[in-house]
Amino acid sequence: MNKKEAYTQIFEAFESKYSFLGELFAEEFLLAVASYNIQQYSQPEFRVRRHPLLFWQHGWFKSSLLLQAYKLLGEDLCIPMSDVTMAALRGTVEHGNFIVPFTLKRPFAISTEFGQIVGGDKELIQKLLNVLEEGIVNVTLAKIATLHGTEMDKAVDKYGVKFVDSNSFTYHTNWVLMGATYNNKFLIDNAFESRFVLVNPTKKLDSTLIKHVHKSPPFVVDDEAVQFMRKSVNDQTPIECMVKLPDEIYEHDLNPRDFSMLMSNLLCKRWWGFNPSKDDALKLAEEIKLRRERVWKSAEDRVFEALEEGPKTIIEIAKTKDLSTRAVYKAIRDLRASKIYDEDGKIKYKIM
Repeated sequence: MNKKEAYTQIFEAFESKYSFLGELFAEEFLLAVASYNIQQYSQPEFRVRRHPLLFWQHGWFKSSLLLQAYKLLGEDLCIPMSDVTMAALRGTVEHGNFIVPFTLKRPFAISTEFGQIVGGDKELIQKLLNVLEEGIVNVTLAKIATLHGTEMDKAVDKYGVKFVDSNSFTYHTNWVLMGATYNNKFLIDNAFESRFVLVNPTKKLDSTLIKHVHKSPPFVVDDEAVQFMRKSVNDQTPIECMVKLPDEIYEHDLNPRDFSMLMSNLLCKRWWGFNPSKDDALKLAEEIKLRRERVWKSAEDRVFEALEEGPKTIIEIAKTKDLSTRAVYKAIRDLRASKIYDEDGKIKYKIM
């Protein structure tokens, strides 16, 4: 078996069980797996690590998808977290023993309730931002002075911890976090949003998807593919990290982080045995731009955009812009759109 075969089997299993939602998640999950290995064992000049964040309304299989990812990676590679805590990021000392930060225990973690951190402790948020970005964490902890000597040696030798003095230490990690939230407040902080690869549904979440999931056979991946993926995660063979982008890419309205994620995507696909073309790179650049715009556009922005194309009913706007009818109605009111009747007597709205 090779990487491309393992990728295909895992991808098709998610697609078979979870339809288009499975396709979306499978690609980002598999790219995240590759990103850890590249960041850990190669020498990229940019941040390759990818942290997928499933971002859509509650009750639509986010936890199910993440738990499938946890099972595929296994407990030796991944650790589940109900939420993100300070102890998970900085570790602690108990009875003279060093309690390792979660970020050093396993390469991957899943958090099904990541949105709980939004609006929380500022120190916790800053540490998490550091972990997700450059991976360097500085910890001040008075309990370090009570560490047994052997425990300090173990922390240094096994986990690469560097003790600065009797009250502080630093560590570096390439930990990959995969999370889920439906908390709209998450979007308030661009610093958070920019650390993650936001995964948004490309189609409407409705009863058709529910029927597909309920009637599909159980989620199954051939064990050979699973074992091959797990082994590949810790393959220490470095790979070539040079990514050449076509000049046309720079004509897109992308910021430096967008370019970093673009190169990461192409490099991770190469790791899995694919060879993205120039057209693939250009298409991806457009997708990244549209994804960013979709995330940051308000309901009012989307409704205005729809009405610029011509008069529409509330239902038509809701379907084309993936909004609830309530959100459309409120936006129409705020925009002060005019009500008109078409030739069939339907109520439509337009911008004067």
